Amino acid sequence: MEQTLVGLDVGAFALPTLVVAMLVLACRVIQDLRTRSCTSDAPSGKPRRVMIVANRIGEFNGETGGGSIFRENLFNGLTKAKYTVTCMSIGRADLSYYNSVRGPLMSASVHNIVLMARAVRQQDLVVISGSWTFMNCVAVYLSLLFGMPCITFVTMNSKAAVDSNFSGATWLLSYCLYMASDYFNCFLSTVAWTRSAEYLKILNERHVRVQGVVSCDDQYEAFRPHDSQADIAEARNLLSGGCPEKPLLLFCGRLRQEKRIPLLLAARPPNMVLAIVGNGTDVEYYKNLHNPAKGIVCLVEEMVPQARLRLYYKAADIHVSASDFETLGNTVHEALLCGCPAIVQRAGGYISQVRDGQNGYLVDWEDAQEAQRAVKSVLKHELTSVMPLPKKAREAMDIVAEYASGHTSALAPLKVIVSYPAICLLWGMSCLYERFSLESTRAERMTDP
Repeated sequence: MEQTLVGLDVGAFALPTLVVAMLVLACRVIQDLRTRSCTSDAPSGKPRRVMIVANRIGEFNGETGGGSIFRENLFNGLTKAKYTVTCMSIGRADLSYYNSVRGPLMSASVHNIVLMARAVRQQDLVVISGSWTFMNCVAVYLSLLFGMPCITFVTMNSKAAVDSNFSGATWLLSYCLYMASDYFNCFLSTVAWTRSAEYLKILNERHVRVQGVVSCDDQYEAFRPHDSQADIAEARNLLSGGCPEKPLLLFCGRLRQEKRIPLLLAARPPNMVLAIVGNGTDVEYYKNLHNPAKGIVCLVEEMVPQARLRLYYKAADIHVSASDFETLGNTVHEALLCGCPAIVQRAGGYISQVRDGQNGYLVDWEDAQEAQRAVKSVLKHELTSVMPLPKKAREAMDIVAEYASGHTSALAPLKVIVSYPAICLLWGMSCLYERFSLESTRAERMTDP
C-alpha cells in the first residue's frame, strides 16, 4: 500500500530535527543490537529474510525498465527459492510509506526512516538497487548499524539520468545527490555489482567500488521458446503496417526523451519500415506519429507481454536503438536470443553486447549515413553470428545466497562512525530536493489553464 505526501514542505521541518532524530535512532539501534545478539542465530531450517529497497520493481504507471525487470525477476527467483522477501519500493511494496512529490521516489521523511529501521532490523540481508533515492542510503546505513550484510546492484547510469531529466540549479543538486549516493552505497555496502562490463569500467574510472558484473538470466526465459512461422508472419504483417515485403526495423522500449527515438526516425533509410513498440511519458506523441503509409508504425497502446515481444523480434530484420543511457540494454540481449541482429548506439552496456560484423553494429545514430551503411550491411546478410556474446557475469541469486548466510564487514563499526556526517548531509540535500520539487509542482499547477 502506498501513501502520497501532498502539500507537505518536508524541508521546512526535517532539517531542524535531523540531529535529534539520528541520536534517538542511534539509541534505539544500540538496544536492538543487544536484542539481536541474543536472537540472531536462527534455526537452519528457517527461511532467510531478504529486503529489496528500490525506487521501482516491475511495472509502475504502465512503465518499466531494464533495472525494474531485473529486480522483479530477482524478487520472483527469491520467492521461488523460499526466501522471505520484503519490498520497500514503488510498484511493489509491503510497507506503507510516503511518496515524494516527484515521480517514483520515496520521500526522505522521518516516517519513512523509522519505517525503514523497523523493517531492516528484521532481515538477514538487504538488497539495494535502482536510481537515487535517499531511502537507499538509509537502508545501507542501517544495515551497517544492525551488523547485517547489504548488497548494492547498480542498475542506473546516474550521470546520464541527471543529464536527461534535469537542468539549471535542479541539475546541480540532482547531480550531487545521484553521484554521492553511488559512492555512499557502493563503498558502505558489503559488496556492490553492476550489470555490464562497460559500465563496470566506467564506475571503476570514477573510483566507485564495484566488484563485478551481475546477471539474472531467468528474465530471458520468455525469449527462448520456438514459434511457428505463421505466428511470426502475422507479427511481421502487424509491425510493417501491412507491408511485410519491406525491410523492417524495430525499436522496443520506453517512450522517453533519453531513448533518442527521433534519431532513428531521421536515419531511417527510404522504403523501410520503422516499428516503434513500447509505452511511457511520450506515448501520445508517438500515437500521433503513427503513419504506416510513410513507413512509421507505432504500437504504443499497452505494455507488450514478453511472449508477444519475442514474436516481434523474430519478425523484424533489425533491432535498433539510439539510446546512450543504458547500463546494460536488455532489448539487445532479447533480440539476439531471437536471432534478430542489433544496430545500436556506441555507448554504455551496448558495447559489451555487440561486435561489429558479428551480431550487429555499434554506430553513432547522429551520423545518419553511418547508421544507414550498417543497415545495408545487415540486410546483405554480412553478419557472421547473430547470437548473444559470451559474458562473464555472476548470477544475482548466487550472490544473494552467499551473503544471506551472514557475511559482514569487520570494519562496519568504523564505517558507521565515519559515514554519519555523510548520511546527515545527504538527508539535508534530499529535503532540499523535495522542497524544490514541491515548489516546481505548485508552479506547474498554477500555470495550468
